[in-house]
Amino acid sequence: MWLRTVLALGASFLLAASSANAQGYVAPAIGITFGNPSSSGRPDFVVDVGGVSQSGRIGAEVDVTYAPNFFGSGGPFGDNRVTTAMVNLIFAGGSQPTRFFNRSRSGVRPYASAGVGIMHEAVSTETPPVHRISNTDFGLNGGVGVMAFSNGTFGFRLDVRYFRDLADNNQGNMTNVDFGSFHFWRASAAVIIAF
Repeated sequence: MWLRTVLALGASFLLAASSANAQGYVAPAIGITFGNPSSSGRPDFVVDVGGVSQSGRIGAEVDVTYAPNFFGSGGPFGDNRVTTAMVNLIFAGGSQPTRFFNRSRSGVRPYASAGVGIMHEAVSTETPPVHRISNTDFGLNGGVGVMAFSNGTFGFRLDVRYFRDLADNNQGNMTNVDFGSFHFWRASAAVIIAF
C-alpha cells in the first residue's frame, strides 16, 4: 500500500512536470551503500526517473534503490535486501539557467535533492528454524551531486545521498513521526538519458 502511494505521488509529480514543457530523463545507476555497520560497501542498483522545469532550476524525480545482500551474503542471514522508493525535489545550479540538458553545448551542473518515501528491509535466516522478518517504514533522503553532459541526450551523474527511516519509536510521541534507527549512505554513478 505504501509503495503504491509513493509511486502514485511520483507519477503525479512527473505528469505535472511534463505538462509544463519539462525535460524528462531516466538515469540507471550502480552504487554502493555505506555508513551502516551492516552494509559494508556492498553494491546496489538505482533507477531515477524525473522531469525538470523549463527554467532548468527545479525538478522532481522518483528514486528507487534495490540493495541485495545489504546485510551480508554469508553468516546467519540468507536472503536479505533493502529497497527504497523516494519522491524527491531537485534544485540545480550551474551556468545554464534556461535549459537543464542543453542540446547545443556541453556543461556541468551541481544539484541538491531531498524527499520522502518508503524504506523496506527483508531478512530471512539460512539455518533452521527459518525466520523471515520484513519491515516497511516511511523514510527520508537528501543528497548532493553533479551531472556532466556533452549533448542534450546523454550525460553522466555522480550522487551521494543519506537515507533514514521515520518510525514511531516513542510511546508518548503524539505526532507518530520520529527518526528511526535504520539509516545508510549511498554513492552512485549513473548514465543520464534525456528525452
